[in-house]
Amino acid sequence: MKEKKAFFIRRHHHLACRREGDVSIGDLGDVENLKDAGSCSCRDTASVKTLRSIQAQYYVRRMKRCTARHYDRKTRGKYYQLYKFAKAREEEHVIVRLALRNDISPCLLARIILEEYYWNDVKHDRIRDKPDGGRGALPPGFITELLRDIARVLNPFLARELYESMVLDNFYGPIIDSVKKCCGSEYEVILTSHCVNAGLSFIDEDQMRRQGYDKTPDIKLKVPIMINNKVVNWIESKASFGDPINHQQYMVDQFLPYQNRFGDGVVIYWFGFLDELSECGEAGIQLLDKFPSDSEILRLDDVIKIDKKQHGNCSFDFVAGSFDPSFDKLDENDLYYNYVDPMIEYENDLVQQHSKEVQSSSHDDGGGEQDNS
Repeated sequence: MKEKKAFFIRRHHHLACRREGDVSIGDLGDVENLKDAGSCSCRDTASVKTLRSIQAQYYVRRMKRCTARHYDRKTRGKYYQLYKFAKAREEEHVIVRLALRNDISPCLLARIILEEYYWNDVKHDRIRDKPDGGRGALPPGFITELLRDIARVLNPFLARELYESMVLDNFYGPIIDSVKKCCGSEYEVILTSHCVNAGLSFIDEDQMRRQGYDKTPDIKLKVPIMINNKVVNWIESKASFGDPINHQQYMVDQFLPYQNRFGDGVVIYWFGFLDELSECGEAGIQLLDKFPSDSEILRLDDVIKIDKKQHGNCSFDFVAGSFDPSFDKLDENDLYYNYVDPMIEYENDLVQQHSKEVQSSSHDDGGGEQDNS
């Protein structure tokens, strides 16, 4: 089992930067014991956050694959009966122990038991069994609201079990949802501080929403920059590990719409990503595991400085505001002193010819009036 874990982790090359407390892949045993692992000088290392992110992603997918089996009507009834028998014997930590025994998330099992409790032990007017053999449904969002506010649960013993399950579950439940949201917001703030320190001109997600944008990356650059010799118009922050399944979903929901609206951009997976994503990724969307350094960023003012060096330090007086528009200093021996634009000369001839015709016609009219008098 240890060799399988080591082989799985070695495929993840772009991992977050090694810090104090990082764990060596060669010494990787149980992921649950990573808190006690010290720093190591091995080449293949990964931070605890990176390993936690990888573990959470694969655990959630495994639970999704098993959801249909656990939500089967007979299985749900069996879980609830086991819970009732245990509580009748005044046992504690029933839901957590039952979840470990059946390889199911404690919070997911708590949800199942809460639904069975309201179906079987609480009086209500909803249809329990349908004519086709199916079962009715509770009001939409009813169970979710109870899990978020367990004080509304009628049974105090069940409420205590629900609370314990949500606290001890590392991958499901409202507590984990809040942790994920806070972690995402934290790294968005980190990205914003990096952009400010780098002197980039940008607008953030909230400003774009106020301006009416339907798709809003975390950072929209007002002036594009170049990173690794590629143009960047927007930056997206992801406080997770980049694997093919999640990345493909992000591509459809976020990255490609950003590219269609704003052009090429950058996605930062703060906890690393798989090599195959950067090798087979969409053209125009770069993947990074950290904010680029100043040497990797090419700004517009840097391009202007490079152009000045290539063309020499030419000084243009009109740029500095010292250009004198007067013609007093013109040199008569200059090559273009007597130059006249042919178009302007032709227009002047037309004006002179027209003025002569007007004068002649006025003279004719004056002479005719005198004759008539």
